[in-house]
Amino acid sequence: MARTINAEGNGQREKRNNGFVAHIKDYCSNCTLAGFAYMANSRLHFTERIFWLICVIVSSLGCYHLIVAYQRSFPSRAVSIVYESLPPLSKWQFPSVSVCEVAHKGQLFHTMEDFIEGLGIDVAGGYPYEVESGIATIFFPVMYNEMSLKGRCGLALTDCQGPCADCPAKDYRKILKWYGANCSDLFVECKLSGEPFDCCRYFRPLLTPYGRCYMLNSLQNNKPGSKHWLPNQLDPADRKAVITMVTQMEVQVNLMNAEDIPHTAFSPPGILAITPGVGKYMQFNQVIMTNDPDVREVDSKIRSCLFPDENPPTSVYKAYSFSVCIAECIRKLQMKMCNCTAFLYVPNADERFPDCDLDGYLCLEKTRAFKPDSRVLLNNNKRNNESCGCLPSCNDGDIYTVYEPNIMTRTGNKYFNVTLDMPFPPTDQYRRQAIRSQLDVVVSMGGMLGLFLGASILSAIEFIYYFTMRPLNNMLRERSATERTNRIPLQGREHSNQKYM
Repeated sequence: MARTINAEGNGQREKRNNGFVAHIKDYCSNCTLAGFAYMANSRLHFTERIFWLICVIVSSLGCYHLIVAYQRSFPSRAVSIVYESLPPLSKWQFPSVSVCEVAHKGQLFHTMEDFIEGLGIDVAGGYPYEVESGIATIFFPVMYNEMSLKGRCGLALTDCQGPCADCPAKDYRKILKWYGANCSDLFVECKLSGEPFDCCRYFRPLLTPYGRCYMLNSLQNNKPGSKHWLPNQLDPADRKAVITMVTQMEVQVNLMNAEDIPHTAFSPPGILAITPGVGKYMQFNQVIMTNDPDVREVDSKIRSCLFPDENPPTSVYKAYSFSVCIAECIRKLQMKMCNCTAFLYVPNADERFPDCDLDGYLCLEKTRAFKPDSRVLLNNNKRNNESCGCLPSCNDGDIYTVYEPNIMTRTGNKYFNVTLDMPFPPTDQYRRQAIRSQLDVVVSMGGMLGLFLGASILSAIEFIYYFTMRPLNNMLRERSATERTNRIPLQGREHSNQKYM
């Protein structure tokens, strides 16, 4: 009995194996791939079939190696940057401008001075200048020196003649409003191409890693076409590329791309105006970067840049840039070290990233995360735990100083005057173009498969068909034939019984 069952099982297994082999042979005999029909043709001599098997294997290996070589070279040859000339008298856009406050050494606003006096007195019984310097270190990171915050705010005074002053423990975002000036207190006059414009309408405030700044035509707090976006497209035939700003307080003025932010880690071209009644002047040049539309189809890691609208969803900024990415990286480092972040790295208060209080700032100083500019920049894209992996912006053009005279002009007033001049319109530009787009990849891969194996999209559909629909149809036909065969003998027996009855 057992021998009979084993025999039946072996017979069914052999039947399935023979059916699978027959199915493979059927596919090879009828598929459109070159050479497969010769291998499945039993009428040919076995040496001919082996010959075609060797040819198919060699062609497959050649196709595989060619595709692998194409994939390896794709990242280095997918995008190229060319330097090309612009048409004569073509219109161009004046770059974005940032006007950032610097520490007010000459005078303080009464609100801030009253607040500091309300904190107490120093050991000598006078105004607590050390506390003022400690607060300024938090508000103006460019002034920070290693361990300077602890020396001003980390040591509690006990032997004062009255209440000893100490740095405020929290609410620095609120205190900054008392320390600095609003727009109307800062600006006196603004001109572009000799035409005055409303400074406070177009210079929009923004907290940056450098401090509080006012940004002209920045993507971080504005957008083209809004009522706060200054029309900055200039025609060299009738408009000069000159912008003039007059302020009542010390400022740092910089030129930058629209997606960038002022940062202590970078030194974009600009002017530091800290002497009242003196006019500072700088000439600059600009080479913009343009991108072909199909560059967006190339993966960001292959084109090695990101567009401003490709900002990560976790970002606290509105547009991506290299300076924004570095700021985000520093904020993540601060959160990791002290579970809080310097409020200047978060333009608008965010519950995900709580602002540091005084203990938090002292923690940042202790872990050297208060201003880790060089540390972060050196570890960028080095594939270690502190690597930021920041890519440049795809719109990142070059802005550089051409001439900055040492002789400064006396203006005859007490204001701070800054002039940024581009004496000659740009004549060249960079253009990023896609050499290999997604369509090129499809065409190249299809060409290789077609050259070596005669394959096409229909070949892939044919393969799916032969191993899904075709076996199912064969099984249904066999079941129908079996049922029909079983039904005929049964009908014959019924007819025979009726005859004898």
